Amino acid sequence: MGSFYFLQIFTVVFLLSIATTLFNKRILGLPAAIGVPIVSAIFVFLLQWTVSLFGNNNYIQINIVEIEAAVRSIDFYDFLINGVICFILTSSALKFRLSDLRTYFKPIAILASIALILCAFFFGAALYGYQILVGTPVSFLILLLLGSALGATDPIGIKGVLSSVKAPRHLMIKLEGESLFNDAVCIALFMSILAIVKGGDFTIEGFFADLAYEIVVAIIIGVAFGLFVLRLLKGKHEMESLILSTAFLATGSYLVALYAHASGPIACVVGGLIVGNRWQDILDEQEVNEVNHFWHTVEGIINSFLFTLIGMELFIIDFNTDLLFGGIVAFIILHLSRFAGNFLAFVPFRSVRRKSYHGSLAILSWGGVRGGISLALILAVANIPQLSEYSSILIGYTFTCVLLSGVVCGLGLPGVMNAYYHNPNEPKTGFAGWYQRMCHKMNYSGMKYVVTEDNNGQEVISIYNPECLVDESKLEEAEEENPELAEEIQAELDSKVKQLENSENF
Repeated sequence: MGSFYFLQIFTVVFLLSIATTLFNKRILGLPAAIGVPIVSAIFVFLLQWTVSLFGNNNYIQINIVEIEAAVRSIDFYDFLINGVICFILTSSALKFRLSDLRTYFKPIAILASIALILCAFFFGAALYGYQILVGTPVSFLILLLLGSALGATDPIGIKGVLSSVKAPRHLMIKLEGESLFNDAVCIALFMSILAIVKGGDFTIEGFFADLAYEIVVAIIIGVAFGLFVLRLLKGKHEMESLILSTAFLATGSYLVALYAHASGPIACVVGGLIVGNRWQDILDEQEVNEVNHFWHTVEGIINSFLFTLIGMELFIIDFNTDLLFGGIVAFIILHLSRFAGNFLAFVPFRSVRRKSYHGSLAILSWGGVRGGISLALILAVANIPQLSEYSSILIGYTFTCVLLSGVVCGLGLPGVMNAYYHNPNEPKTGFAGWYQRMCHKMNYSGMKYVVTEDNNGQEVISIYNPECLVDESKLEEAEEENPELAEEIQAELDSKVKQLENSENF
């Protein structure tokens, strides 16, 4: 009859996914990227508590060790990094406009490379100091490895948060663009540090040479698959063949890139961009919408599956007070490191920073949601001989950071946006009102934007309160005593407003 092992695993995970998704949707009402892992973790806590009370009586026999063994048997890295991530990335790339990438290429590239490396270094250095302070020192290289895994924003988590936040279009493009392209740098940095931890050689030249090889070869593979799939889409076809062609684009480009030791994520993103920006010339609008709807549904299923698995990983973490507190400290350090990394990364690029919208970097730094990629990388290496001694710290800190990034960064993002973009419906009372007032303190100038639409439905960003850019008392005094000076002040104000509202800002 064969083994029913995989069928049993899928049945249990599907059942848990349904339970967590429905509970979150009907009770909590949180974005899936935030609510489902929380509900899943709560279910695990309840199950462990129930087993401790009733698991060994004459009527109910639940072996928690067997459950933990089953969870450990799930290869999270294989499932995500060598599995479903190609579908998530391709689905996002099919809907990402090349025109947007050209417009915001510089900030996206800086955030996905320099800022990520700086964030990993700052995190490793600060957490190294904390571990010495509490009397449990950990090698700097190991903490740098942890920082490189946690440095990447998660495309799955980002999409889940953005779907629930009404953000200005330029911010949504940059957050999603960063999450699409930083995987190559994250994985390359992680593998390079891992090689050093294992005793291998490392050079800066070698790192950048490997990174350049991974990116260039991945782009070539992605372009080749994209053009091939476009040719497949020409002529007569059924909806099934359209869906299968895009599925082949995702899996084929990713697999060939892995065989070529190139970046699978970059390959399928490039292929998705090529197909998604040219298939309107081949297919009619209804066909494009139906394929996009299919992939949107697949994304939702994978997300529920993945976030449930993230919560289930709690089974293999031996949580204690020190580990939980350390995880919270690690999350705070990670958050501060992302802010520092993002701001310092733009220092050499003054022309880019000078053209930025007020508050862009603060919002982008806050919106760095972590997720399955970070956890998959750490779970894949936590038990190798060089790291097994610190496996509890690595897994525990990563799980805590992933969970808190969804709760704090995801749920807190609207308040940060309200600090820079006027929202007449922002909360005024209770904890939400207090949090909103704290967020307003981030905007030391007090200047806010307002987002509207023109007659053609295009987004227009204008300054809501331009009067805060000038000292009104001085302007009034100048108008009374020196009209020429008043005209100069008004002209400077008009020029500053024009620069701040420039549609070419990032």
